[in-house]
Amino acid sequence: MRIVFYNTNSNIFHGESIDVRSLPSRKSAWEGLCERYPQHEFCIVTQPPGTFLVDMAGGELAEQSLCCKLAQGEGAEDIAEEILALKPDLAIAASFWAPPYDWFPLKDAMIAELLRKRGVQAVCHSAETAFCCFDKAKTHSLLERLGYPMPKSLLVDHELFHCERRVKDVKANVYKEYILSELQKLRYPVVIKDTLGLSSYSMEVAVSFRQAVAYLSSGRTSGDRLVEEYLDGGQFGTEIYGKNGSYAVMPPCAFSVNRYGITSPKQSVKIGPVTRISDMQEMLRRLAADLQLEGCAQVDMVFCQGRWHIIEINPRLSGMTESYAASLGVSVQELLLQTALGKLPDESRLLPVMNFKLPIISEGQMAELYALPFVCAVNQIHNRAAKQEREKGYAELILRAPAREMESLSEVFEELARRFPELMEPVFLRNARSLFRQYWGLC
Repeated sequence: MRIVFYNTNSNIFHGESIDVRSLPSRKSAWEGLCERYPQHEFCIVTQPPGTFLVDMAGGELAEQSLCCKLAQGEGAEDIAEEILALKPDLAIAASFWAPPYDWFPLKDAMIAELLRKRGVQAVCHSAETAFCCFDKAKTHSLLERLGYPMPKSLLVDHELFHCERRVKDVKANVYKEYILSELQKLRYPVVIKDTLGLSSYSMEVAVSFRQAVAYLSSGRTSGDRLVEEYLDGGQFGTEIYGKNGSYAVMPPCAFSVNRYGITSPKQSVKIGPVTRISDMQEMLRRLAADLQLEGCAQVDMVFCQGRWHIIEINPRLSGMTESYAASLGVSVQELLLQTALGKLPDESRLLPVMNFKLPIISEGQMAELYALPFVCAVNQIHNRAAKQEREKGYAELILRAPAREMESLSEVFEELARRFPELMEPVFLRNARSLFRQYWGLC
């Protein structure tokens, strides 16, 4: 069977200034997949940087070990035609993300629908599901209507909230008056998020009604905002794999939080799996069926007052995908392939893993870290054109324990800290040790 993996990027990619490196290389992962599945022929259709699928060097496609095509089209129809030209029997979406808008899964979903119309089997979420999850307000409204536990929220329409600025006949803004009255009813603190943004980018925490009003009235908002009551509880994430009503929900990973009490994608430490969560898995299997998920999806949750609350659904691969793949002992590509072929991940094979961040490191340091037996992957994105230190990027390590006990992961993490003290940033050390103490009584 000829199988095409594909993903798209609607952003301008500044390859001349953004350096993306991965160990092991994507090429080596494909070589391993081809060796284990000789009955299939694999191809790639992607757009730079080709996250999860290809290696890029200086903005150019590095040498690949199989058929790889950089899509030239921008619209879904053009890219679908480029995929169809490869005469696939099966197409598998490997959607990724990048700021400012988390809408790449929507483009990939539209491509999948076009492929299906032409008789090609495609494993990808529907465009309807992708669009619903893209808009956080739509996601919240749908899940609330379906009876899932959600934080109390309020949608603020930016244009109406400021309509008196542009409509000269408006003397008193009744919409704003209503929104302010509803804001007063919320329990503070609240989290204010861009309905169309990526992860926690542009997210604000307001500890009082006055602070929330000041933020919504300021020039810092340029679009609609969803105001949610902050849930004071453990923050977790998981991934769902499957299709056609058959799903595997991974035991979640615990997330560290920043000083505002929210998860930051550039600063969070993730450790898991956290076990004894069958009620969560049952709820998310029902969610997957309700949304008719197909492929991989990531879910953020908070465990508060004895209940799991859903915060966000991302119908794509995530920063957790490589961690779960490492925990299972497979590559991301193989995890996607197995899911597409109907083979769900086996929880009994999961080993404890950690996703840990480092500052920008050299190629030599990447190789030295990857040589450690408990380091499964080293990934780095470096924006050489960034002026602010926090925008320059980071390195990411995936650590896997040698045994099923969480103590073994804590031990290899401390070994890493001893061997590379110059790379350990205090905030990440504190976050990791705090999670080990909080959920496993370690450190």
